[in-house]
Amino acid sequence: MPEMNFSSFLPEFEGGYDSSAKEKVWRAQSAEFREFWVTRVMGTDSDPISDEDCDKVIKILDSNGKGNNKHTEAIARAMVSQGAWRRLFNELHKNKKLGSAVNKILTEQDPKLKAQYIDDLYGMEEAQKIYLTGKSGNTISAFIAAFDPFVDLSIISLKDRKLLLEYLNSPYVKEIDAETIGSKIVHSNAALTEAIKASGVIGDARKISNYCYYAPVRELWRGEFSSPQEPSGNNEAKEFVVTVATDDTDEQLDESGVRDSIKIQGLLAKIGEQMGFDIWLPNPDRARVAKVWQPRDPRTLLTTLPLSYDKATQSTIGLIDVIWIKNKRSIARAFEVEHTTSIYSGILRMADLVALQPDIKIKMHIVAPLDRQEKFSTEIRRPVFSYMTNGRLSDMCTFISYDDVRHIAELEYLHHTRDGILESFEVSAEQPEE
Repeated sequence: MPEMNFSSFLPEFEGGYDSSAKEKVWRAQSAEFREFWVTRVMGTDSDPISDEDCDKVIKILDSNGKGNNKHTEAIARAMVSQGAWRRLFNELHKNKKLGSAVNKILTEQDPKLKAQYIDDLYGMEEAQKIYLTGKSGNTISAFIAAFDPFVDLSIISLKDRKLLLEYLNSPYVKEIDAETIGSKIVHSNAALTEAIKASGVIGDARKISNYCYYAPVRELWRGEFSSPQEPSGNNEAKEFVVTVATDDTDEQLDESGVRDSIKIQGLLAKIGEQMGFDIWLPNPDRARVAKVWQPRDPRTLLTTLPLSYDKATQSTIGLIDVIWIKNKRSIARAFEVEHTTSIYSGILRMADLVALQPDIKIKMHIVAPLDRQEKFSTEIRRPVFSYMTNGRLSDMCTFISYDDVRHIAELEYLHHTRDGILESFEVSAEQPEE
């Protein structure tokens, strides 16, 4: 069998890629994004931007966005929750200084100045609080690509750009680590476009980005495992029971001596209580969580699990950080609060539960700082979690950031809100890249 090179799959890819139709779609969607940006985000009014208006544009920016499916077109999977996107747009609209900083990036044509403006944005503390900045550059790169999808790559992750540059032997890969974030984003776009076209893949930025994420091409450069898309053909049960690892990372305490993870546990308990659920906390955590949350009705915090599982399953469930119990007899949602760098122990605990009870149907969430999100996505797609008896763990367990939990806890009328609101704040590791 001949050795595959980067352009080997081009004829196959182009057989299903209608360049003319795609160009028409992206001219319309880029125009829609620009109009939203000018009239709503940069508008002089003080009215909040509605969720409905935000969602129309989020759908363009993020394939994980509400309303997207395999037949719709979005820039990329940005790993930002729906709720975070909405807050981001409203903050850019309200905070004129911040909005203007992003506007300068989008409208600047000079590469050197654009890089400088991105660096300036990354230096703004208010930008760091709303998912606008991050080491992979996903959010600002999604904005840039939507503003001009034919020039700026839809490969928004700097991690993916570097992997591609290495695979294509671009000389720029030797320089990228020494550059500022702004220079990385701007220069990698130009260098990667040049390297892809030099490999024989010709077209606008949108086309070559799609080609890079075409499944057989992605396997060439990404160099990582891939989760199975369908269950295996045989019915032989595969048993995966894994033990929860510990992590040596010490979590910092705040001035009051309470860890962030304990605060988040308390907030999750408070949110669940306000939504009408009973709450389960592991016995070792109760005294610590009591410093930040006390139930209004002591009966809300259950002393025993009202579940009819075997002893091994009960023991595993009993160690999950926060559980919302519905009608005192069934699990509505389970949360593992994961502060460690590895983020592995929380995923392992959820895997234990699913391995012990393959038919269990509950909604599971890993809750961690935002900078752990990419690590979550990588770890939960490992083969050990992908070939489980009843499917992929990544289809059952999603990520919610600390920031989003804090935001949910501050929502008005939370006691009239259903738990489905979490779907606007969770991020799945298994959404398609393109």
